[in-house]
Amino acid sequence: MKEKRVYIFLFLISFFLLASIVNAQKTDEVEKAYSCLKNRLSNNCGNVQSTEQISFNLLAMSYDSKIKSDCSNLLKNNKKNNCWSEATSSSCSIKPTAIATLALKITNENVDDSINWLLEKRKTRTGLSWYLEIDTNNQSQCNINGRKVTILENKKISGQDPSGLVKSNNNYWFEITNLEKNYTISCDRDFVTTLLYKKPGSNVLYVSSETHFASAYESTTEQVNSYCFGLTDCDYEGSLWATLALAKSGYDISPYLPYLTAFSDDAINKKYFPSAFLYMLTELDDYYSDIVLQQQQNKYWDVSKRKLYDTSLAILSLKKTNAAEVDNAKDYLLSIQEASGCWSDNTALILYSAWPKEAVSQTPSQQQNINCENFGYYCTASTQCKLEDRLENFYCPGLSEICCRTQPREESCAEKNGIICKSDERCSEAEVRASDTNYCCLGSCQQIQQQISECEKAGYSCRSDCDTNEEEKATYSNSCGIGKKCCSPKPESKMNWLLIIILAILILLLILAIIFRNRLRLFLFKSKTKMSYERSTQPLIRPPISPLPPRTFLPPRPQPYTKTNIKKSLRDKDFEETMKKLREMSK
Repeated sequence: MKEKRVYIFLFLISFFLLASIVNAQKTDEVEKAYSCLKNRLSNNCGNVQSTEQISFNLLAMSYDSKIKSDCSNLLKNNKKNNCWSEATSSSCSIKPTAIATLALKITNENVDDSINWLLEKRKTRTGLSWYLEIDTNNQSQCNINGRKVTILENKKISGQDPSGLVKSNNNYWFEITNLEKNYTISCDRDFVTTLLYKKPGSNVLYVSSETHFASAYESTTEQVNSYCFGLTDCDYEGSLWATLALAKSGYDISPYLPYLTAFSDDAINKKYFPSAFLYMLTELDDYYSDIVLQQQQNKYWDVSKRKLYDTSLAILSLKKTNAAEVDNAKDYLLSIQEASGCWSDNTALILYSAWPKEAVSQTPSQQQNINCENFGYYCTASTQCKLEDRLENFYCPGLSEICCRTQPREESCAEKNGIICKSDERCSEAEVRASDTNYCCLGSCQQIQQQISECEKAGYSCRSDCDTNEEEKATYSNSCGIGKKCCSPKPESKMNWLLIIILAILILLLILAIIFRNRLRLFLFKSKTKMSYERSTQPLIRPPISPLPPRTFLPPRPQPYTKTNIKKSLRDKDFEETMKKLREMSK
């Protein structure tokens, strides 16, 4: 039991050390990006001409007093008649004015003049059709601007049309033909009034965010209050940015949402990534789901074919949600970071969206940025905070967030009539964010049916990208689905195993020879000595010779005795020395 605890402890220590190393590496990469951007902007904010780029530079480098001052002054100097153009040579337009206003507002500059310029560019003719709905539980007599009408039991309207109204939708609603008028309604029973709107030619009907309740004989007032922004006609992309600027400045943005909402699904407007803007403005579930579903390969967004720009917008909109998609996108951005540390011309926007630094005050006289949440208040979307609860002169980091006195109540998954699916289940509809989860299923949880692709049947694997030791099998990639490839291991080079075995045996013999070198020397010596001895003792075989003739012997003559020295051969001397060495080795 004690050993098990030790193993668990060591595992946890290793895990935290590894996590610390990974985080430290990411921090180094982020700092490298900031250093790269700082070097590029060291001279007068980089001397860039684009209003959009100057604004993003200001937002990203607002922590550096010098660069912040340079970028802020450059932006102010480029302002003409309280507005900005795309570049210094062109005329003013909605989008650059809104982005510049937003950047200056976030960095604690006064933007009243540019806000007024934007408000002057509002258009009331947004192209929407508006309707008035009156609902009662029973048949009721109602009065609309002095004209009496009857709301029948089946909810249909009877009676003469009031001025500016025409019965519509099989007499269930009034279509508003005069958008300038106010309509005051009273009934002899409790009732509810609201406005509906839709885009011409569309079957999708939207309900206004405001619904009015009244008791019998009391009254409600309905008025169409809907705008877009444009120099001549409505400019959808400019309206998205202008609404963000107004929201950050504390204005009521409800009059601009109908136009942005209804026209968000137009093919021409989808490239502006409207769901990212609308989620920042409203924090509604539908827009959250739409953003998450548009992420590609669990890495990035590419709605407008400007991958880094779109990914930055998505991170800005989702950064408060703690969604896994945000972390995946950040990892992806770090994986494609240039050697210099930058991301071409998108470095400022990427840093501000993914790894922002808190702004500093530009001058001692300028009011300090007071962090909203440090004082116990709440940063939230402007639509989630009542006008009377909004606090000025407090800093919130988001593009459209404002400081609110009260915390917006977020529903749990159960309160949204949703369920949380298991890991082996898939939601039949969109998943939304709730107070207790980021994956609240508003449909039903269905068992994931694992379908085997042709790639997997062939013994390969479907992946987003093949590993370095793999290669793509293009023939089967289509069976893997969108954004995936069929990957197989690269073929290994054929090797001569017989040669490897022979080399291994030789190496082993060499090692043994080194270890037993003394014994090997003795063995070789003995073998050599034995062979020499056998050669020296082998009898000589001579050829037969003929007998000599008998000789006559003379009597021997006595000789004096002399002692002869017997000389040893050189071979015997060598033998004795060798034996001596052997005796010494055997001791």
